[in-house]
Amino acid sequence: MTQVKSKLNKIFLLLLVALIAALIGYLLPHKSSAIKEAATLYRVVEVIDGDTIKVDFGGQIETVRLIGIDTPEIANPYNPKEECFGREAAQYARELLEKQLVYLIKDPSHSDRDKYNRLLRYVFLEDGTLINAKLIKDGYAFNYIYKPFQFMKQFDYLEKQAKENRTGLWSDKCNYYFDSTQR
Repeated sequence: MTQVKSKLNKIFLLLLVALIAALIGYLLPHKSSAIKEAATLYRVVEVIDGDTIKVDFGGQIETVRLIGIDTPEIANPYNPKEECFGREAAQYARELLEKQLVYLIKDPSHSDRDKYNRLLRYVFLEDGTLINAKLIKDGYAFNYIYKPFQFMKQFDYLEKQAKENRTGLWSDKCNYYFDSTQR
């Protein structure tokens, strides 16, 4: 009788443990809802100019326009006019981005593509550097407010700092600081 009681106690204990485990499993969040999608790294295959790059999306090349910035233009088949500091901005973007792996982050308040069908993205290096902001901070890009965007205030602050310090395109070389009608 004691052996039967002992076996029943073990079975009851086992069932109780299984029931508690099932209850805990039911109450805890499921892995699929707890795990966020991992950001994907993409290879920059070409830097067109200071604010436009080409990126390899698994064999498909996409043109990406950096959100919230505008760099002086360089001469190209569509626009023969070159603006002051355009070459420097394009070269600096090449130094930062060419052949690099980058994260491309969409702005939740922005459309996915512009009128030229370019993807609109924030571009981050693997180390977390936000290239859009770095170009403004280092004086190679203007804060470009086409419509409101996530980092608008931060970019405005960085541009004001670059202006005050006469950094890059804000130096006396281009007169952007004094002639706001050029932009």
